[in-house]
Amino acid sequence: MLDKGLKTEIWTPEQVAEHCKRIGADGPPPPRKAPDNTITASQKGHNNKYIKKWGTGR
Repeated sequence: MLDKGLKTEIWTPEQVAEHCKRIGADGPPPPRKAPDNTITASQKGHNNKYIKKWGTGR
């Protein structure tokens, strides 16, 4: 199944750790920016009716 031009190798745990350190994946990712929690006004569509959003009232 493998293509003859495909090079495969098995890495030791030390090689995996070194590679992760080299690419910067040896720790948790940096924290994400906090979401913007501002309240916005209702929006009207092209037919002058309010746009219904999922999960906002009935």
